[in-house]
Amino acid sequence: MSFGARPRGRGAAALCIMRAMRSGVAFLVVIILAGCGGEPQAPQQTASPSPTAPQKAPDEPAALAAIAEVNSGQMDYFDRNRRYALTYDEMIEMLFLKEEPAIEKTGYDIRLRPAADAASYVILAVPSTPSPEVRHFFSDQTGTIRAEQGKDANAQSPAISQ
Repeated sequence: MSFGARPRGRGAAALCIMRAMRSGVAFLVVIILAGCGGEPQAPQQTASPSPTAPQKAPDEPAALAAIAEVNSGQMDYFDRNRRYALTYDEMIEMLFLKEEPAIEKTGYDIRLRPAADAASYVILAVPSTPSPEVRHFFSDQTGTIRAEQGKDANAQSPAISQ
């Protein structure tokens, strides 16, 4: 077959299919851009946002217990899988964690931040209602929990005694 010659047999069928797909795609784009016809619709009314439920006050003992439970789950997960879990769901599926820590129970947003290679992780606990009097928590694969009052905790924050 020479360059520029028309394909025959299966190749001809494939060429027809490709042309039909191109024209079909072009038709679809025209329909999308032009709309589906009919009269323009009036903007829909959105419901006014409902008042948010009051946040649970930060409960330090509950947050510390949740962080300790996540640390323990991560240690068990590491022992079995030679890496840390990337999500709470991974630990829950393997039964190393009962449930994901919830703001409604602890008054803290407890976030798991694993490293991309799953060789380490960080846990950050931020109070649901920040104030200068409330402590923020930090932990990592060392299992040490650290705290700062009124600001985000990090690896250099003072360790707390439990």
